[in-house]
Amino acid sequence: MAMVKGSKQDQLEIVSFSPMQRFMRRTIFILFLTAIVLAGLGYGRYQGWEERRSAVIERDELRETLSELDKENEQLRQKTAVLSRGNQIDQKTYAEVRNTITDLNARIAQLENEVTFYKRVMAPSSEDQGLRIESWAVGQTLNPSRFSFKLVLTQAADNNDYIEGHALVSVVGMQGSTRRVLPLRDLSPDVKDLGVKFRFRFFQNVSGEMVLPKGFKPEKIEVILQSTGRKAMRVEKNYEWSAQEAV
Repeated sequence: MAMVKGSKQDQLEIVSFSPMQRFMRRTIFILFLTAIVLAGLGYGRYQGWEERRSAVIERDELRETLSELDKENEQLRQKTAVLSRGNQIDQKTYAEVRNTITDLNARIAQLENEVTFYKRVMAPSSEDQGLRIESWAVGQTLNPSRFSFKLVLTQAADNNDYIEGHALVSVVGMQGSTRRVLPLRDLSPDVKDLGVKFRFRFFQNVSGEMVLPKGFKPEKIEVILQSTGRKAMRVEKNYEWSAQEAV
């Protein structure tokens, strides 16, 4: 065969073809992908099982707390009844007993509120279902412009799953002749974001202190909850400004 000087010659390479080898490579690749998918599903199921196990433990702890509160409540009631039946006591002792009974009654009222709260979380009625703003309270401090606050959020729909989102709290009032809406972030060093983040199964407390600007007269509190996820919901509630001696 004649060759032209300087021309490029193509080189041919003979490669053996094995259908069985190709089949084995494909089979191994498919098995590898299947193993990855099964591992992912297994991990997801494990995470779900861990979440549910943790929810059951937390639920049992709440039930135990509720039982202890019921017992303490009953003991205080019995003690109050015994003290109230005492007749042969002097005036000084009577005053001490009366103060003790007053304190015990206050403690009983507090325990009954706590028991009601836990029962509503553990066994909600149809009206209590879903994300709720359970309560908002403001307390006075020694500084007339500084107040403590406490926001309680509850979930009474499906306690096996976490609920998360943001709570926007604003103080509405007058400063001179100007009406102002002040977000909690601008008033409290304990709140860093415009919306307070929440994530809980049963309930969550958000507490801290806030300082009102000089000359500002608060009128009400606006609380807006926005949850995320498949069952996202928005909850709004307003509270008249009322500062108690303590939260």
